[in-house]
Amino acid sequence: MEQLAQIPDVVNIVNPNYLNLEYWFYKILEIIRVIIYMEFPFGENLWGFIQILLSILAILLFIEIAWLLVRIKELKQNPEIFFTKESASDIVEESDNNRWQKVLELVNSPMDANWRLAVLEADNMLDDMLKLKKYEGETLGERLQNSNPDLFTTIDYAWEAHKIRNQIAHEGTNFNLTHHDALRTVSLFERVFREFDYI
Repeated sequence: MEQLAQIPDVVNIVNPNYLNLEYWFYKILEIIRVIIYMEFPFGENLWGFIQILLSILAILLFIEIAWLLVRIKELKQNPEIFFTKESASDIVEESDNNRWQKVLELVNSPMDANWRLAVLEADNMLDDMLKLKKYEGETLGERLQNSNPDLFTTIDYAWEAHKIRNQIAHEGTNFNLTHHDALRTVSLFERVFREFDYI
């Protein structure tokens, strides 16, 4: 009987009426308020600090958007200003080498057929240069494979340009060579030639 009399007490402990929910809710709000208005060493509370930080981020975002809009407008007016240095600006440099001058004339031509000829001729120049430098191999690809990367620092440029040449040779007019791609490919050849003082 005594045990049965104690059961209501156990039930009452978990009864919501026994808990002061309002008190605990108030305590939680107090903790949140302390965190928000906590003082920082420079005299600002957390909420004020967050406002300042968001304001700075908004200003930076506005500047970035304005800059992007200006660059987009420039790109629409003159697409070539966004070429990388190696793909556009160096391509118009003068050279004493007549073959190289011919390549430059072809690649700067308005006709896409001439762009293909420019890449093919530059590749022939690369082959002749490696033969002159006594690189071993039956083909240009073999000569590139047999080269020493420590002594041929622009070999990656040579491979990339040679692969474009192969696409032109194998696919013909089915290969879509844009003027930008042609300029960039010839500029890759140029960097190789300049390493070996070939032009």
